Amino acid sequence: MLALLLGAWLLWRRRKPRVLRLAPPPTEIEGDDKPVLPRIDLALDISGATRSVMTLTLNYRLTLANRSDCAVSDLAVAVQLTSARRGTDNAAPLASARNLAGIERIGPNQSRSVSGEVQLPFSAIAPIMQGRTALFIPLMHVTIEGQEQQVLTRSFVIGPPSGAEGRVHPLPFDLPPGSVPGLKARAIATPQGT
Repeated sequence: MLALLLGAWLLWRRRKPRVLRLAPPPTEIEGDDKPVLPRIDLALDISGATRSVMTLTLNYRLTLANRSDCAVSDLAVAVQLTSARRGTDNAAPLASARNLAGIERIGPNQSRSVSGEVQLPFSAIAPIMQGRTALFIPLMHVTIEGQEQQVLTRSFVIGPPSGAEGRVHPLPFDLPPGSVPGLKARAIATPQGT
């Protein structure tokens, strides 16, 4: 009886499938795991500004400098002009950014410039009160996307220079129509939009 049980156990053990150890599947790039764009520095110059009854219009020149040792290709650049709001994080609203340009290639340690015009309707501005004075702070958000790479967003505050460390002043909400001279752009850190 013991021999019969031992024989049955050996037969059962031979028929039991062996567990195969497989190599782990290759990692796939998903969603937020996209490679990061090489280091790209942005410089924004305001070349002109006008205020009409309904809108603030900015003319600008945006320079993208590739600070890495490899070229970047197929970049899409989009911009949006918004107004800072008290009590919010003022993150870039990526969904409503306006396409500005496509850049085929920026070589290692080279730069490219694009120019454009962007408008901010006064109806979209929530004035910030300072005493009895209504002010507003224009923000320009620049979004850069590379093929199969993460989105890069930079934000700039726009205003007349204050003279202290490149800072700028807010604009009065009751600006008279016409040219608005001397506006500067200063890079700021804002939370990234989703």
